[in-house]
Amino acid sequence: MTDDTALSVLLIEDNPADARIVREQYKTAKETGLFARVLDKSEFESIRFTHEEDLDRGTARLREGTYDVVLLDLQLPDSEGAETVDAVVDVDPNVPVVVLTGMPEQRLGGEAISRGAQDYLVKGKLTPELLLLTLQYAIERKKRERILRRRSDRLAILNRLTRHDVRNDVSLIVGRASELTDHVDPRGQSILEEIRQSGNHILELTDMIGQALDAMADDQDPLGDVNLEALLENEVEKATRLHGGAEVTLGSVPEASVKANELLSSVVANLVNNGVVYNDKETPTVHVDAVAEGDTVTIRVADNGTGIPKHRREAVFSERTNGAESAGLGVGLTLGHQLVTQFGGEMSIEDNDPDGTVFLVSLQRAEASAGLV
Repeated sequence: MTDDTALSVLLIEDNPADARIVREQYKTAKETGLFARVLDKSEFESIRFTHEEDLDRGTARLREGTYDVVLLDLQLPDSEGAETVDAVVDVDPNVPVVVLTGMPEQRLGGEAISRGAQDYLVKGKLTPELLLLTLQYAIERKKRERILRRRSDRLAILNRLTRHDVRNDVSLIVGRASELTDHVDPRGQSILEEIRQSGNHILELTDMIGQALDAMADDQDPLGDVNLEALLENEVEKATRLHGGAEVTLGSVPEASVKANELLSSVVANLVNNGVVYNDKETPTVHVDAVAEGDTVTIRVADNGTGIPKHRREAVFSERTNGAESAGLGVGLTLGHQLVTQFGGEMSIEDNDPDGTVFLVSLQRAEASAGLV
């Protein structure tokens, strides 16, 4: 039997009787064939225990070697309670930790998980099968946690790249295009305006993506009370400055707040910009308003563009929509739809009269404004 096939367990337990029980549960599982049945799809053929009776020597072992999992008592001579988990996680944040707790202190198990442990075992209820399953699941959970952490780190890099390198280059393009306005003929000015509008659209989109990545990294409750009138006024004002050749107007908006967060401004900005940039009319027009009905407030963004056929509307929000199929709308609408869904709302599409599209964003009305008309 090689070390490669042994599940390496660091057992930190000051009570010799409890440590012996853990070993005996494993021995029973091995003798009855339970070990092979439970861990039949793993690479492990046995368990190799390393036992220490206090936290200081246990963490010293952890610094010196590599273990597949730590079995940790919460009542040690030199440490008590969930803080014991902190000490182990500080030494090696990548090792799975399973807490051993007695009946009177079972509540500490849940607290230990919030500190970074993967699971806990109650000493008085320990069985061979429960021991094996808990160790196996703890290792799997920690592995998934590491994968998610790596993905999060990559998203952080993408966020920095998007916000810094991409935005700087696009800002340079927009600025240089504006400087050329007085040096080209009317046809050239029209082309420069297209370049400037598309560049500004990219800047808005990168900002939206950056804010979304920040929200995912923070892993916080995304909902708060957002003043709708102030938000829509701000977005219409920004769009008017960005798109000088377009007509962007704001209609009636109820005095209401909605359940969302600051990313709602990016959602609205993306819808307004799409209505201008992807528009075949000589003068693109976008009209923004909102209506309240009961506990729901619906934002309406209507344009006079070519419209979106009914058979393509559902696909517009799909992550798989890209390239020519998306008509240029893809990632912004996909991300916007996902954000609105996270807010507990809905996004849909209707025909505008006589031409164009109306995007509807329905959100839950904040309680403080529920009685307002």
